This record gives sequence, structure tokens and C-alpha cells, in this order.
Amino acid sequence: MATNGDLRPVLARPPLPEYLRELWTRRDFMRLVPSNHLRAANLNTALGNLWFLLNPILQIAIYFLLFGLLIDADRGIDNYLAYLTIGVLSFNLVSQSFLGASRCIPVNLTLIRSLYFPRATIPITALLSSVFAFGPALLVMVACTLLTGASPTLRLLLLPVVLTMFLLILLGFVMAIARIGSYFGDLHSLLPHLVRMLFYGSGILFDPTSFTSHPIVLLVFRVNPFYEILELMRWCIMARPVHPGIWLGAAIWAVLSSIIGFVFFWRAEISYGSS
Repeated sequence: MATNGDLRPVLARPPLPEYLRELWTRRDFMRLVPSNHLRAANLNTALGNLWFLLNPILQIAIYFLLFGLLIDADRGIDNYLAYLTIGVLSFNLVSQSFLGASRCIPVNLTLIRSLYFPRATIPITALLSSVFAFGPALLVMVACTLLTGASPTLRLLLLPVVLTMFLLILLGFVMAIARIGSYFGDLHSLLPHLVRMLFYGSGILFDPTSFTSHPIVLLVFRVNPFYEILELMRWCIMARPVHPGIWLGAAIWAVLSSIIGFVFFWRAEISYGSS
């Protein structure tokens, strides 16, 4: 039974170690909410959860028709269909995570003002909703690569490592976007345009080295964490060669993004729901 000493004001910010412990105790909640959301997403449709596979397949078919056949953007890329599939479907996770984070605090203000819990629960749950929906897309990536003639290699064993770095990078960005979106309501409308710019700057539709040799342009791509992650995803799934420095760059981004983004969100803990 809770005692008076166990009670905490609705607006409170415990020290970071204690905050992390409280967040860990709510791990089942953060897992169950997105799982239930995923099960209910296509509840009233004829094909049900089959849409989680059909949507990425149809999306890739449209992109390949436009950029692979009509525009001919492959520029000598081996297995362009697999290249495109990995890029587009992986970036969907970025886009959905960012957009979900931008509104996650405002849409939960009633809950935030009613009781105390670590506010980081909200953006993390929003991120996990996008991550769980990403599972079928990951299967489509691997299947597409194999069906287009590529042979599986031992590099696939390192895919969980790349996905972990991917999620840590996303976590940092999601936490930062959630804080900014809590007081800047226009972010939700502005973000799709920023995401679109990031889309074209991540080497999703084309290999930037095939279009330019300008060192500054190439540097812009290579400091983009999502360009690095997509290159590593392609290295794992379709054995596409990458520069060894990309591994180091992605690892640094994963560590710095997750720490800085989380602390940035935590420092404003008291402000969420205060106005």
C-alpha cells in the first residue's frame, strides 16, 4: 500500500537515475500499448493485418515504377529494386516516428495533468508503435533481396546490431521532437516538409556518389545518421560494400543521439502539462 512518502506531485522531475528506474518499471505498459494498437489498426478491414505486408509491397511497386523504370535513377546500382526497398521502407520508420513524436505530448495532456509517471513513457511508447509496425516491412526487405537473386550471407547476423543503432538514433531524435512539439504546436505541420528534405538527403532513391563527386555534397550525406544506417542495412541484407568509417559514425550517432535526446527531454519534465 502506498504511503504519504510514496506520493509524488503530478509535476515533478526526480533525479535521472531514479527516473530511469521508474521508467523501467513501466516497460510492460510501453510494450503492451503499441502491441494493442497494432492489433486494432486494421480491425475493420477485409484483409485485416495482411495490410502490414501489402502496404510496403504496393509502396515499393510505385517507387520502382517511377524511379527504376521511368526516371532510371539506378545509375549502375546492382539490384536497384532491393536498394530502393531497403531505403524506402527503412525511412518509413523515421518518418512515422518523427510525426508520432511531434504530437504525443499535446494529445496526452489530460493524462499528464492527472497523475504522475515518467513523461518519457509517452514518446517511447509512440516510437515503439512505429517499430512494431516496421516488422513486416523488414521481412519484405529481406524477401525482396532474396527474390531478386541475392544470396544470404553471414552479414545478416549483424543486422540486429545495425537495428539497435538505428533505434538508439531514433530514440534521441524522438525525445527531442517530443519536447519541442510540446510547446511549438506548428511543428507537426512543419515536420513533413523537413522529413521530405531528409528523405532526399539520405540516399534512398539513388547513390549520391553516382551523381556527384563534390566533396562538400558527399560530406552532407555522410554526416546524415540515417544515410549511414541505410548503407549499413544494405551492407547486411544485400552485401553492398560500405566504407569502414560508416560503422564508427553510426555508433557515435547512436550513443550521442540517445543520451543527448533523452536528457534534453528529461530536463523539461516539469513543464509538460504545466500550461
